[in-house]
Amino acid sequence: MKNFLKFISLIIFISCEEIIYPDLESKTPILVVDAWLNNQNESQTIILSSSQDYLDSTSTKFIDGAEVYIINDNGDKFNFTEKDKGKYIWNPDSNFSNLGDVGTEFFLNILYNGEKITGSSILNRTSIIDSINFVKGEFPENSYYAEFWSNEKEGVGDAYWIKSYKNGIKQVRSQDIITCIDAGASSEGAIIDGIPFIPPIRRAITRFERDEISDEFKSPFEYGDSLYVEIHSIPFEAFDFLNKVSIQIDRQGGFGELFAVSLANSPTNLTVENNSNFPVVGFFCVSAVNGKGNILDDDEIEKIEKYDRKW
Repeated sequence: MKNFLKFISLIIFISCEEIIYPDLESKTPILVVDAWLNNQNESQTIILSSSQDYLDSTSTKFIDGAEVYIINDNGDKFNFTEKDKGKYIWNPDSNFSNLGDVGTEFFLNILYNGEKITGSSILNRTSIIDSINFVKGEFPENSYYAEFWSNEKEGVGDAYWIKSYKNGIKQVRSQDIITCIDAGASSEGAIIDGIPFIPPIRRAITRFERDEISDEFKSPFEYGDSLYVEIHSIPFEAFDFLNKVSIQIDRQGGFGELFAVSLANSPTNLTVENNSNFPVVGFFCVSAVNGKGNILDDDEIEKIEKYDRKW
């Protein structure tokens, strides 16, 4: 019996080593809309591309030749002109220094391949950042962490997307998708309102990494590093979209995938007029933005020591 079990184990082991090449069905490409805009005095970009088969390793397939514009609830039209393939840009001009003010509703229109894709977004208020602080961390030894301070405005239902830039580089891992409702709720219905953002949110801008040589954790920030943080207002639908995107891309693999959420397209706020068979994914959102930055320099280190700033 013992030898039989060894034989069975050997067969299973050999079977696990076999390489397979699945014959996956090719699907009709899906239009992908990346339309995350803001009310800053700067160029705004909408990117159109198409989905690719799972095993297609070629570069992103951008969509050209579309007509793209948005209209606000006052009837003002903002045309997005194709500059590079798939990238449609609107620039501030003498008539409009930005897309608009808080409370304005915007309507996206995309005319492509005989179809009209539409979506809407309201420009909600955002929260104001008071400061970006560096603090002393205990792990690893003599390390520096960071957190932002902002007192979230009273009134239930505000949703936010917090973005951070270290030394001018946007942090884009799945863990860097920092979202919350009001001052820190992770879902609609929970009320954490009108107070400073709670520690798990304001400290999430600290990114832990391992040293490439020693494989040990290193200080998240070193002397001379800069950090810039933005708080973007988003509607609840965008909050839900970003949370589902984070779940879909943060796949650990291995045995745990048996119990993970199945892969699926995240919900979109885009619709195709008069054609339910034309597939489209992505999102349209217009945000109000407030940002602030800081540098870990001599003055900041002196403040850390003086006020005994610790995590």
